[in-house]
Amino acid sequence: MKKSQGFEGEVIIDIPQSIQNQCLKLPLIKSLFISRMGFYPKALHHYFQRPIGISQVIIIYCVDGKGWIQLQKKKAAIGAGEICIIPSGVPHSYGAVSSNPWTIYWFHLGGSLRDEIASAFSGNVNRPDVLQIGFSEERNALFKQITSTLLKGYSATNLLFANLTFQYYLATIIAPENFKVNADSDFKNNAIDKAIDFMQKNLSNTLTLDNIAQEAQLSASFFSRKFKQDTGYSPIEYFNHLRIQKSCQLLHFGELRINEIALSIGIEDPFYFSRLFKKHMGISPGTYRNNSRN
Repeated sequence: MKKSQGFEGEVIIDIPQSIQNQCLKLPLIKSLFISRMGFYPKALHHYFQRPIGISQVIIIYCVDGKGWIQLQKKKAAIGAGEICIIPSGVPHSYGAVSSNPWTIYWFHLGGSLRDEIASAFSGNVNRPDVLQIGFSEERNALFKQITSTLLKGYSATNLLFANLTFQYYLATIIAPENFKVNADSDFKNNAIDKAIDFMQKNLSNTLTLDNIAQEAQLSASFFSRKFKQDTGYSPIEYFNHLRIQKSCQLLHFGELRINEIALSIGIEDPFYFSRLFKKHMGISPGTYRNNSRN
């Protein structure tokens, strides 16, 4: 059993396998990179059980509420300000406490050195080690920067920046005593950020280049050039990218039919939606749903 409708305010980024293969060819990040990541606020009924584990390492960082994690037959509670690492290939389960469900940031990690993460945290494959690392708005800001970078597309530059930033994020956990707070670390919005925020709030609507450029308060031609320069995508390509990421969440959690998911992101033709999904994710929506549930 797991939460079927998602969690209000959740974030999920699921890196396509073809892009993970690209990460394996980038020397600076091939040993450790993000394959999935997300944020679940007040995740009531959140529960996963994987009897044979998975090929990635999982990091779960709880910032509010309570949950539990079980590796093999050893179970441990996890609360606010605590983190746990689940090594690859280890049977495990975890979930939120129903009376006070956890709010968590989480990562799935690939790469040749992914299992070294557990060692860095003094992990043990036979029992869950839960470590207290406290809270940090700056660490959360790093998470947001990683997600915003990956949502801009999977260019080599974006993959490098996001995953190298993740290594810094990881360092703030492994060696928190060396983590210096920068009071000016807020990431300022610009015209591109405003446009992306506008897209995210209008995934179920039909947007044109003029609509988005107007929101950014730029001419359509200048905005289009600037957007592609910053993200590697045209505005409409990027908008479709956001739609597909949203559909991944609905496929992963929900019970909506494929055509209903297409309609929820503003696409009336389910066949066009399936083609667009396969173009971005490399597999059909139905296959993605089956894989996520198995």
